[in-house]
Amino acid sequence: MKASAPRFALAAMSSIASIGPGIAAEPLEARDMLELAVLALKGDEATALEMFNRGHPAFRRGDLYVYCADANGKILAHGLPDLIGRDLAALKDKTGKEFGLQLLNEARWERIKVIGYYLPKPNASKEVYKEDYFTKVGKLTCGVGYYSTKDE
Repeated sequence: MKASAPRFALAAMSSIASIGPGIAAEPLEARDMLELAVLALKGDEATALEMFNRGHPAFRRGDLYVYCADANGKILAHGLPDLIGRDLAALKDKTGKEFGLQLLNEARWERIKVIGYYLPKPNASKEVYKEDYFTKVGKLTCGVGYYSTKDE
């Protein structure tokens, strides 16, 4: 299924490019990216994780990126490279919210959920409100989030 991943990427990017100016693109792009990531993981998990960490354009655009953690909570892919290898369950935001643990506990197969928390943008240190779409794919918990202008 490795050969079909680029087709999924092209289809997703075509879909995203057609979003009209009156629609909030980031939430739609985040959900589309997660759905594409799920397809890639189902096709070839190792290659998909490599693409996520390399910043392949289908899985990294601006502040949007895919992250995944294994069944033990170890982060295998993330847009903030310093988090790779860390325990997702141990992550808390500036309000004390244990969002990592919540992600691991609430992720379900074939179901996309939403969570909000604070996290710095890539190459920044100030925590900003972020909303993520997340799901379970095999033994992985994966998500894609966008940084929002609203507060929790």
